[in-house]
Amino acid sequence: MKQLRLHIYIVLGFFLVTFILGSFFDEAVSQAIYSNKNTFGLIISVIGTLPGYGMFALMGGGFLALGLRKDAKVWLKVLFIILGVGLTLLGVYFSGREFFGDNGFYWLGVPTFVGYFIALPVMGGLGFLGYWIVFKSNKEFLWLLFTILAVAVFMSLVPGVTMLKSIFHRPRFRSLGGEVEFHSWWEPCTNYKLLMEHTGLANEEFKSFPSGHAGAAAVFMFASLIPLIDEKYQKLQLPIFYGGLAWVLLVAFARILVGAHFLSDVSMGAILTLICLLIANEVLIHLKQFKEVKEDSIEK
Repeated sequence: MKQLRLHIYIVLGFFLVTFILGSFFDEAVSQAIYSNKNTFGLIISVIGTLPGYGMFALMGGGFLALGLRKDAKVWLKVLFIILGVGLTLLGVYFSGREFFGDNGFYWLGVPTFVGYFIALPVMGGLGFLGYWIVFKSNKEFLWLLFTILAVAVFMSLVPGVTMLKSIFHRPRFRSLGGEVEFHSWWEPCTNYKLLMEHTGLANEEFKSFPSGHAGAAAVFMFASLIPLIDEKYQKLQLPIFYGGLAWVLLVAFARILVGAHFLSDVSMGAILTLICLLIANEVLIHLKQFKEVKEDSIEK
């Protein structure tokens, strides 16, 4: 965990640099690579959040396994089963709406709810993986690890990004032109409702900052904490972390490519998630230290 801390700081520093660069060169970067309805960019945009939202399903499966253990108290069984099903369904909901929603293949005219049927087997598979990992482990306090992960993932995906989007209402690059002008991330678009009325643009086109897709993709890196369940998985921690980083960079590029976000948007989305990952990691470090001190005192 302490080793992971250093790597989180390094990646946070990288995204902070790109955020600063984006603050000055957002428009220039987007103009240089923008490709309207680029197939590659759209496909990555659609599937880019699956690993991140899949963390909900993975934790859901873990909670379900905890709830089905014979040694658990009845009220804990009920609580864990509800959490397990609820988190898995959240994964299905968040990922399913991407396929044919405003950020997916919306022009095909396919109802948004069809995406949920596509997401269901994917999230179900990840849920089963979480169930299997916990089922095979005899480590104590798994419920605490999964609770910390669930809270951190939720905080990185929902409150921060949603609240900031509702404050800034930054226009997306693909919507610029005519009455819609470029806004730096620190310039709230206070007349966005008037622009929606005059231009016919949807509210979704004024949610550029920060990037929810980049934040959700960065949640993939939370999987680097899963090896804590069993010592034999420890060697996978850094490969998972940097595999998640590679995915974030791919999704961030795709979102800029299709004009959905600017460089500063995707950087801030990743930063918010990484801060939550850092906090979760620090909590787990201190819990481990507390447990070790407690065990030493008992032995003495």
